Amino acid sequence: MAKKIKYLLFDMDGLLTNSEQVTFEIWEDIFREHGYELTLDFYISIIGMVDTKIHGIIEEHYPGLDAKNVVYPEWDERYEKLAPAGGVPLKPGVVELLDYCDSHGLKKSVVSSNYLHWIETILTADGVFDRFDHVIHGALVKHGKPDPEPFLLSMEEFGASPEECLVLEDSNSGILSGHTAGMKVICIPDLKQPSEEARSYCSAVLPSLEDVIPWLEEYNKEECPQ
Repeated sequence: MAKKIKYLLFDMDGLLTNSEQVTFEIWEDIFREHGYELTLDFYISIIGMVDTKIHGIIEEHYPGLDAKNVVYPEWDERYEKLAPAGGVPLKPGVVELLDYCDSHGLKKSVVSSNYLHWIETILTADGVFDRFDHVIHGALVKHGKPDPEPFLLSMEEFGASPEECLVLEDSNSGILSGHTAGMKVICIPDLKQPSEEARSYCSAVLPSLEDVIPWLEEYNKEECPQ
């Protein structure tokens, strides 16, 4: 019989926060200012890739646009102004799910490939940074997602077993990371839908974080052992 879920491990970008949409809108403005039209389909196609690969793809599709020295620095400058002012809002259901965790004694962490600076800045502006028990960020691991190391490190911090952990993710790489760590995974898709392979690794694919509470209620029924 399955163990109860006691630990929730949250991705941040595209899961806790609407950062992907915000980034797209910033990039859209930058591209337009330099005489190019960025399409949502193109942006979605590069989500989750490493920056060096994105640089080459942008410059291949938009000849003359310098991704490394123009797009990224201009994005950094604008994002730096938005993030501390709450310009990267929480997704629907975040606060309600955190409240549920607190009222039911469930521990929670942020497990993100992002820099600690951005995680703390954005989640502090959104009023929830201090509500997590710990944060696993990119600099703490040798191998990022889709490697299982980030989620395993969070599990070790909790002193938990994989069966007690629920990973909440939006990306294919994050889903694979949580699955390979032996944990249950729920996908909440953002701009990019999960692949069929990624879907097969998920216990559920739900429309919103608002739908996680009913799933937890059903999973953690009284007949599950402590």
